[in-house]
Amino acid sequence: MLRFLRSFYVEILLLFVFMSILLFFNSSTYLSSDFDLRFLFTFTENGKLQILSTIFLSIFLEGLPFILIGVFISSFIHAFINENWIWKWVPRNPILSIPAAILLGFALPICECGIVPITKRLIEKKLPVYTAFTFLLAAPIINPVTILSTYLAFGGDWKITSTRILFGAGIAITMGILFYLFFRKSQILHDNVLTSNHTSSNCCECTDENHHHSPSWKEKTNHALYHSIFEFINMGKFFVLGAFLAACFQTFIGFSIIQSLSSHEWVAILLMMAFAFGLSICSSSDAFIAASFRNVVGTAPLFAFLVYGPMMDLKNILMMVGSFRASIIWFFWGATTLLTIVSIALVL
Repeated sequence: MLRFLRSFYVEILLLFVFMSILLFFNSSTYLSSDFDLRFLFTFTENGKLQILSTIFLSIFLEGLPFILIGVFISSFIHAFINENWIWKWVPRNPILSIPAAILLGFALPICECGIVPITKRLIEKKLPVYTAFTFLLAAPIINPVTILSTYLAFGGDWKITSTRILFGAGIAITMGILFYLFFRKSQILHDNVLTSNHTSSNCCECTDENHHHSPSWKEKTNHALYHSIFEFINMGKFFVLGAFLAACFQTFIGFSIIQSLSSHEWVAILLMMAFAFGLSICSSSDAFIAASFRNVVGTAPLFAFLVYGPMMDLKNILMMVGSFRASIIWFFWGATTLLTIVSIALVL
């Protein structure tokens, strides 16, 4: 299946986007004009397909700008930042570097939609695995945009906002320690990712037996923009698939199952975590979705949604598949899920 996706990702991406546009034109949200094209799309009259199309497009359009931002940041890191620069700003001692990674979210305030390519690039630039994964988990929650949106969504409630930050920081630091204990000397990226990075890292440099050319800023910028195209295609195929599956989750499962089982707190906690994973909503706006549940579920399920969603969602897992080894992804998913459940159980 993964081999098929890697071989035909362009066709799949175009098919999903094109079919969603077709379905959107036939939906009730389409504003008809003098030149009405809907007669071309009578085969899309199924109501569920229209809902699926609208939700898919909303997820796709919401996440696309952040994917582009993440890809550009990743490409400029690739072109401009070297290993020496990273070690100049990141402490070598893991006791210091893991907490320091929490603060990187303020330096790179990006939601989880664009965090995977940045994390991958930092690892390729020799940032320690435990520091990189701490950043990957913490940045979607501990950044100014997410903090502000949470504060506004819950009517200026600093208690909910600060609790979300503390949960996110605690789980991220714990995961950083676990990655230090188990994976600090392990190869976590696919071999083809490393090979591709080694090849592209030399394409800006001109070497022969007697001459070494250091690329100028203009050459580095051109290389970063050129590299971002392939980075976007590589990440975009998994993002589109994740957005489509998340749209299916919202269309065919939806809120009703959570409302019907909300009286059982532990069931509600697990369902809200699954809901957050399946919805794959951007962390800069997920607090407004969570706020709509305040009268439906208790405090513990609410924080399960707020904490787990930015750290672990479907589209990010699929984007990680293209770069990280399967054992790393399974450990990352399992340990983060377990830590979230334990944290919620012990604190709330």
